[in-house]
Amino acid sequence: MIEISLMALLVLYLIFVAIFIVFAIVNIYHLIAFGFLSFESFFMTFLLIAGTILILFITYKLGLAIDCSQAIVI
Repeated sequence: MIEISLMALLVLYLIFVAIFIVFAIVNIYHLIAFGFLSFESFFMTFLLIAGTILILFITYKLGLAIDCSQAIVI
């Protein structure tokens, strides 16, 4: 039997979130640095940030109910 800690899955999720945030920051930097400040680019950037905040909030609320000290037995 193999036991996988839920904390390991949380760490993988946090690594994914960190990489996503780095890419989002690079995206916003390129929008500002290269002058693509039209309404469409501002709106899509707003949707990206709002969607990211919404997803992080939902996963935070769902994650509060999980005991990360448990393990998954395969």
